[in-house]
Amino acid sequence: MRYRALDENGDFTLGNAHAYIDGVDAVRQAVITRLRLLVYEWWEDINDGVPYWQKIIASRDVAAAEQIIRERIQQTPHVLSILSFDPVWDNENRTLM
Repeated sequence: MRYRALDENGDFTLGNAHAYIDGVDAVRQAVITRLRLLVYEWWEDINDGVPYWQKIIASRDVAAAEQIIRERIQQTPHVLSILSFDPVWDNENRTLM
């Protein structure tokens, strides 16, 4: 897998020798960018993305949120399995980490 590298701000790197990454780093970045993509955000496929607003935030169902995120990771190309997945729900701050 070859993937365009992102800089520390999450922007594409262009025009240098380090514009692309491959191997494990590319898969890691693919997972991250897939988790950051919102449903309706990508013009080529508005159904692709994580339904954060539609299904996770609206329902506040932690188990459903974990399952949606787990499936999104597993569906990333070149991800073979998830060895560890231990999200922690912080109800006070409404975050799932």
